[in-house]
Amino acid sequence: MNRNIPHHYSYNYKLDIDKLPSKESDRINLRILLPGIFLGLILVLLGVFELTNGLSSPQMLFGTDASYTYNSFLSPIVFDIFIIVLGIGIITSLILSNLRYKKIFFDGNTITMIKRNSFGKKDIYKNKIHDFLGVMLRIEFVQCGFMTKNRYIVELHNKSCERTIPLYISTSEKDIRKIWVDYAKKLNLPTLLYTDEGILKRDVPDLEKSLREMADIWDLYGKFNPASKHSSRISVKETSDKTIIKLRKVLWDGYNILGALSIFILALTMFIVSMNHQGFSLEFLVAFYSICSLGIVSAIFIMFRKEKLVLKKDKIVNTHKYFLFSTKHDEIFKKDIKGVYVTFNPATERYFVTITSSERNIIFGKKLPIADLKWIKNFLVEQIITSE
Repeated sequence: MNRNIPHHYSYNYKLDIDKLPSKESDRINLRILLPGIFLGLILVLLGVFELTNGLSSPQMLFGTDASYTYNSFLSPIVFDIFIIVLGIGIITSLILSNLRYKKIFFDGNTITMIKRNSFGKKDIYKNKIHDFLGVMLRIEFVQCGFMTKNRYIVELHNKSCERTIPLYISTSEKDIRKIWVDYAKKLNLPTLLYTDEGILKRDVPDLEKSLREMADIWDLYGKFNPASKHSSRISVKETSDKTIIKLRKVLWDGYNILGALSIFILALTMFIVSMNHQGFSLEFLVAFYSICSLGIVSAIFIMFRKEKLVLKKDKIVNTHKYFLFSTKHDEIFKKDIKGVYVTFNPATERYFVTITSSERNIIFGKKLPIADLKWIKNFLVEQIITSE
């Protein structure tokens, strides 16, 4: 599915509309930029040092006996050049990312954005507040090594993607719905949310109503058909005091293939270095094997992680199971739930179920097809609005 989704650069951004005139810059954070450049520089220096036999000379490794010879499985020169190129690539990409920015100015009525890409001229956009359709909340999954984080984005939505204005961006979900709703109230605009049925609009007078209170307005009763079937990816178990929705593990889905590929590459790299270990110092090998082993273990845990929702009489609990132990990820009381949606992640072109309250969100089913997500959404809505 193709959507025209705006791209923002920050991971920690807030336009303060309580103090006018206000201004803010949407740009890559220094806490990401500087460590990345430092890492790239370390790789370049390490490659140059090793290329000049700083670590791999026989005298340094085995004493002063220069007559020692060895055969390499992979030429150290090729490996050193690869490390240098990798470091230069990291530094270059981060510098180009830092050249991009959006500068936002707001005077209470007109909002101005000055946008600069890595190359080319600056663009200037001016709009009145009433030109925007509403305040959109989006959740993106961002990759951080083998782990993923959620990036929560609140923005002024415009028909033109280029004119969409970021209001708030964070990787923390704390008070995210409250922040979203506060912006909508202060700007007197409806809240907007991407769902499987299009953009869901909620007007200002309805913003504080619970899902149960919105059931008649949204015509939610009778949407779930008890005879409808879900796929074998979902397991539903009902007991006397709770209902458990569990995702069965599908080993060869896209995420697990990526994890398996990562494990293969790391293991292959470790094997190649093992065959060529004479060219590296003991300290380097210990650090290298430790990092690769940690990456492999992390990938295995993610591949075999299982999600489940536990529906109790008064609340919904989200848990993650890793092999023999489980962790409670989050919980929301049913009376506090504002909505249950099938929402869209433009980064992966996938959907997921979002259960939201004023205080927190539960995200479930990132790996499921949309038909199963719709079944779960309708099942959850029915359980919530009909329970006492």
